[in-house]
Amino acid sequence: MKHLPLPDEVRFLDVAGSEYYICWEDVAVGASFFLPTTATVKQVLHSVRFAAKHFDIILDARPRVERGLYGIRVWRTA
Repeated sequence: MKHLPLPDEVRFLDVAGSEYYICWEDVAVGASFFLPTTATVKQVLHSVRFAAKHFDIILDARPRVERGLYGIRVWRTA
């Protein structure tokens, strides 16, 4: 079976005008990634909705300060 490339709206996230590339294949249940951004949790979750739907996964997010940078950490919970 040939794998089709992921649509841009799944692979590339536009969060408050900044673009992030996410390798969704590496985001296993329990894994997380940090997005340095001033966007809100609601904005980030809105941006990842296509990926969550595409992969049928559940994502959660929380604001954090990591290494002196404000941002949002996103976890795959299921």
